[in-house]
Amino acid sequence: MVIQDLPPKFEQLLNQLLNSQEGEFSTSEFEQFQSILSTDPQAMQRYFEYIDINSGIQTHMSERLQALEETAIEETAQEPQFYQEPQVIKDVPSRRRAPYLNYFFVAAASLMMFLTLEWIVSGDFLWNQTSDSITKKNLTDLPYVATLTRSTDCVWGGESPPEFSGQRLLTNELILEQGVAEFRFDSGVRLIIEGPTKINMVSACCAKLAYGKTVLHGYEASPEFALITPLLTFHDIGTEYGARIDKDGEVDLHVFEGAVRVDPNQKNEQFAESVIINAGQARHLKETAVDKIQLQPELFNREVPGAPKNLQALQQELRVYDSFHPSAISDPERLSEWQNAGIGWENPWRKQIHSRELAKGDSHPRKSLARTELTENQLGLIELRKGKRVWRTLEKPILMDTNAIYYLSFYMQKIDSGPDVSGEQFGNLSLQTSVVLEHPRKILFGMSSESFATLQAGMQIVETAPPLQTGETYFFVAKIVASEKAADQVFLRTFSEAETIPDREPPVWTCVTTPFQDSNQFDLVRIHVARQGDFLFDELRIGTTWGSVINPDLPRLILEKK
Repeated sequence: MVIQDLPPKFEQLLNQLLNSQEGEFSTSEFEQFQSILSTDPQAMQRYFEYIDINSGIQTHMSERLQALEETAIEETAQEPQFYQEPQVIKDVPSRRRAPYLNYFFVAAASLMMFLTLEWIVSGDFLWNQTSDSITKKNLTDLPYVATLTRSTDCVWGGESPPEFSGQRLLTNELILEQGVAEFRFDSGVRLIIEGPTKINMVSACCAKLAYGKTVLHGYEASPEFALITPLLTFHDIGTEYGARIDKDGEVDLHVFEGAVRVDPNQKNEQFAESVIINAGQARHLKETAVDKIQLQPELFNREVPGAPKNLQALQQELRVYDSFHPSAISDPERLSEWQNAGIGWENPWRKQIHSRELAKGDSHPRKSLARTELTENQLGLIELRKGKRVWRTLEKPILMDTNAIYYLSFYMQKIDSGPDVSGEQFGNLSLQTSVVLEHPRKILFGMSSESFATLQAGMQIVETAPPLQTGETYFFVAKIVASEKAADQVFLRTFSEAETIPDREPPVWTCVTTPFQDSNQFDLVRIHVARQGDFLFDELRIGTTWGSVINPDLPRLILEKK
């Protein structure tokens, strides 16, 4: 539902309430805000979307809030009137409400009004609903088995050709007319094909090659990978090998490392037992014969040849960048205005979603969490603590209802808050939507209060041990797979300072969601730390390739060109 014609005072009171210190929000202002919520269902829904009840709840308030909610539910069930003044508000003292009391009582009242409206309109409560408000039509039920990691000069045929590097691939038939492409199967095995080649992705451990040329790179942790040709099946044994398959099914097999076990698709006298071909050997294989040939590695593209990109192409791949570098360093330096830095944004970092007030957070204009030296206009990072949230709007939203790949990266460090700090200490960065949804969605990356790497997408929360270390800088890189007629998926990799950041996607990710459905358009970025959290953030990027978010020189080249 689109919220329109809200009372002019509502946004001002909402922002003031959520950010007020003790005594700043007067009794009359609180009663005015309560009156708007009680009489305007659109204002109530807007408030309910803004507030995050699970963030910053004090232990000593949890039981009180639960009791208030139960009381309100009982009273509502007896006489469901949406505009009835909630009884929970009457217990609030008339003078100088503490900000936590304001926050929790209004949250409880809003929640009760929201659930009552839900019951009146639909006859069911929110938590009993199983349908998703955002669904995709005509979805395929084929599973993902591989990723197109790189390609050069490719011309694809067939009914469902890949559209870009990084795309997730289903169990499906692909025809490469010309060019070179690399697939990384979910088992870790890499397969490089050169057109013309016809291949069918069967599973994460199996592919069928009707004809063409391929090089297989085995992966030590992978189960045995089967490459099925019209006449023979090859099983890798710690292998790198090249194979050229003719349309009549005959094969030239060249083994560069390890060994290959060859089995016929139909038993015959020549292959009464499996034939093992070792490293340094090459064979011409028929269904009934094995002939020695000369090993010729030069006949194959063992890696996808790189193609240099011009600055314009690189700039298109990097859609968003923010170094948090202030335009001017003020005195004191921590007050320098960092909110307008970067490219790819519609507006500065804000305190609230629709507020014009600049976000609050300390600037460190001469520091950086990045591993490489940065130019002067790239230096800077921000420190957020004590429940701070900052919002910014993307010029180009992340679209989940189309075939697309997005990459996101940022640096984050949790500052040591001391041994006596307990409770919520999380820090994260999330993608959210400004459109008010019945069931809000977000994609979130960060560090939980228990210090685990955390990925949240759809209805999934994935956390991975071991815990991240306080005081150490981590580089977060995420991949978001959006699909028009297939499921979506999100990947997260965290790199410690001691780890090398690879120049291409890693075979192993820290957190991975299972495929899920989402058709949202994420146009907001939020950075959020808990009330007892203290975090540094730096070098935020969103791009369409792995290289665009890990190349340390790319932002400098683009900024110099502007």
